Amino acid sequence: MKHPKDIRGLVLDSVVRLVPKVMAVLMMLAGALLLASVLSPIDPEALPFVRKWLPLEVVELSHIAGAVTGVLLIFAARGLWERIDTAWYMALGLLLAGAFLSVTRELAFGVAEVMVLCALILLPCKRAFSRKSRILTLTLKPGWLIVTAALLLLIAIGGFYFYERIPYGHTLWQRFSYEASVSRFLRGLVIIAATVLLFALYRLFGIARTAPDLPDEDDIEDLRGVVQLADDPQAWLALTGDKHILWNEDRTAFAMYGVSGRSWVVMSAPVGPEAEVARLGWRLKEMASLAKAKLSFYRVGPEFLPLMLDLGLRPFKIGEEALVPAQSFDLAGKKGYAFRQVWRRFEQVEATFEIIAPEALESHLPRLKAISDAWLEDKGAKEKGYSLGYFDADYMRLTPVAVIRIGGEIMAFANLWPSTGKASLSLDLMRYAPDAPANIMEYLFLRLIFHARDEGFTYFSLGMAPLGGLEAKPLSPAWYKIAALIYAYGGEVYNFDGLRAWKEKFKPVWKPVYFAVSGNETALMPALWAVVNLGGRVDKLRDED
Repeated sequence: MKHPKDIRGLVLDSVVRLVPKVMAVLMMLAGALLLASVLSPIDPEALPFVRKWLPLEVVELSHIAGAVTGVLLIFAARGLWERIDTAWYMALGLLLAGAFLSVTRELAFGVAEVMVLCALILLPCKRAFSRKSRILTLTLKPGWLIVTAALLLLIAIGGFYFYERIPYGHTLWQRFSYEASVSRFLRGLVIIAATVLLFALYRLFGIARTAPDLPDEDDIEDLRGVVQLADDPQAWLALTGDKHILWNEDRTAFAMYGVSGRSWVVMSAPVGPEAEVARLGWRLKEMASLAKAKLSFYRVGPEFLPLMLDLGLRPFKIGEEALVPAQSFDLAGKKGYAFRQVWRRFEQVEATFEIIAPEALESHLPRLKAISDAWLEDKGAKEKGYSLGYFDADYMRLTPVAVIRIGGEIMAFANLWPSTGKASLSLDLMRYAPDAPANIMEYLFLRLIFHARDEGFTYFSLGMAPLGGLEAKPLSPAWYKIAALIYAYGGEVYNFDGLRAWKEKFKPVWKPVYFAVSGNETALMPALWAVVNLGGRVDKLRDED
């Protein structure tokens, strides 16, 4: 039986996911109402008051501004559908502007009240709109284009039908008076068309010079299909939604990257068929060159070094990934004594291990969220992104989650990244409750290694040991010497040595990891800072659960 708090959490999460869709439809209808009001004649009963209180110049300017506002409200609906934070601000401002313009155009208090009411409905929903993106470059799906075009066409046809008894004349365009409703209607159509045209031109000529939009829900589904066929578990990071995605033409391959100032940092190598990987690498180089940006590839394996060199990049080793040979791992002998002790300790408290499939995860999300929040608070930490996953309900629903239960209660969890062909099984988010027994994560790792073995995976990845394996010798490159100093004297803050020693207990195979940048050591430092900056943006990119 579900706990009342869990039920409330599920209901709240469902509402938060539904709100953007409802608000998007509401904004589209509000925009249509505003356009219909702007293109219709001034109410005859209100006309005497309009003449008395509103100068003709104000009426005409409000008519033009109202037409633009109505179109922008319809465009903003697309951003609201995708939970874009700037769309929320934009829609709120446009609604208030629409209310003001309705009053200054014809004292249409009824329309103004509707605009204000929509703003009041939208105002408390900010929590549902925390995804960071450029609304003007948001991907326009064919469905949205059809609905938007049909809505604007319907409004125009309705206007022509309303004014059909008035004969057309060229002089209509030049009439400016309170009664010149037809003239304002014709000019309004031009304003609407011009607004749409400017938006289209911006899309046509502007997107080539900017980064693609962050992935929407349809992109995530397409990404998931490609990621599930990837050899590198790092490909699952594309599903966090905090990186730009560059697709190949057939959407069978992609590259994920972040933009920080003039730095374009690609996360790992492009994902997909080998031929497409190289093409995407060159496309990224061309795009970065057009944007006058520095291109780099973060956390690439040795198998991609030829491509990095072809692209004119210089690889720097930044650490090593710990890969445990799952098929030969056991707890026997002297080396497994400490592990056997941990195993027995958790058997005594009747700890259980379970893999929860994505489709069965929904009811467990409130508990996982509570553990994650408590873990962050206990560590005094904040969520990081870009090169790491972070707790987001939508992201968590996409992958299996391993949990440790004690007394039936989940006490620790980690979401899993399986690779195709059973090459390796990795994990991303690792959290445990503050009141969990000591060494619970070590126990979780042991269970996961045996799970990987039973499932036929060759390796289980413990993740990267930053700056590990970089020895500073007299003839070593300058970066090796700098990294060795950071590794030696930065341990009090980052505990590099302790992290590597902890992973070394599992007797892994160490695989080098590289950061390929445009230039020498002087270019490496700004690129590393870009990674840090990108990782700190997570709280602004997705909605909180």
